[in-house]
Amino acid sequence: MRILFVISGLGLGGAEKQVVLLAKELNRRGHAVSIYALSTRRVRESDLSATSVDLQFAPKSIRLDPRVLWRLRQHIGRWRPDIVHGFLFDGNLYARLAAAGSGVPVLDSERSDNYALGSLHALGYFLTAGLSRGLVANSRSGAEFAARNYMRPGQDSHVVWNGIDLQEVDRRLAGAAAVAQEIVPGAELKRVAVVGTIKPAKDMQLAMRVARKLADADNRWRMLVVGGELPGASAEYKEQVLQARDALGLHDIVHFAGSRRDVLEIMASCDAVLMTSRREGFPNVVLEAMACRTPVASTDYSDVRHILPFDWQVVSSRDDGELAQALLRCDREHAPVAAAQRQWVETHATAAVCADRLLSIYGTYAAMDGAAAEQVG
Repeated sequence: MRILFVISGLGLGGAEKQVVLLAKELNRRGHAVSIYALSTRRVRESDLSATSVDLQFAPKSIRLDPRVLWRLRQHIGRWRPDIVHGFLFDGNLYARLAAAGSGVPVLDSERSDNYALGSLHALGYFLTAGLSRGLVANSRSGAEFAARNYMRPGQDSHVVWNGIDLQEVDRRLAGAAAVAQEIVPGAELKRVAVVGTIKPAKDMQLAMRVARKLADADNRWRMLVVGGELPGASAEYKEQVLQARDALGLHDIVHFAGSRRDVLEIMASCDAVLMTSRREGFPNVVLEAMACRTPVASTDYSDVRHILPFDWQVVSSRDDGELAQALLRCDREHAPVAAAQRQWVETHATAAVCADRLLSIYGTYAAMDGAAAEQVG
């Protein structure tokens, strides 16, 4: 099969990471894969160096760049994919428009949920609604959000959870240093990691309150916040989080490590991982922690309740005391929780599992269009 992914760029975002993961797995199986990136962001390009994945970079100068749209349409004509799959809003819109009239089925993606759909996004989806055959969301909540906000009635919807390369995870962690202990030293300490960009959707102030309750229950606990802030409002929000930390007397309890590339190693060397998100797409950090065999306690958002193996790991109330108790239970039951989490990933979220599901979806649309073409002929 010939598969064309259209995406905003190849930066460090979660969607970009999944496109690279899927491209590598599909290419390994002998499928032809092309990635058409609409910007010069190419940090992940090196991840594909050992593959035959075709990479095209066509940076757009305006939101809807006619020259880039034409170039993508020409690429579709030359490369002749069996399916075009857009990722993120720009990827969805450009894929729809560029493939219009080509006879190649187009699928959209939805990578988040419960966000404010801007007027430009809504208009773009409305005007091009008939150019997409279906949608692939990476969470059930994302599929429901898309159905409520911009999918046309009767349009097909599919859910394919994100995947992870377990071999790469195990390779990185084999013999890795105990990074969390290096950042927050102390032989008797226990460490909980909070991972993610510091922004309001992550509700880091709740994490600060959990740290206070956790330390009050057992003064050996320390919290390690891994992730930076974005320019503008996010930077202002970090100041609010720091003020909350200081107001709760957590200066020696909560440590901010900033953005780092060794997040897997940090989580693997922590005793637990805490998620306090209000909303986001598929919980990638949760998946990575599960792959690292580090127990997770979380608020109830996205599909996390369908992913974590024990009900008590998900605290719907968002109560700081309940979250602290869930973390303490994670510590007490570390071995069985870690084993159950890893088993879930091996069963439901490997690169191979995700590729199998996508190929089944792609094959259905390609076969439908092929049959229709034969009838016309």
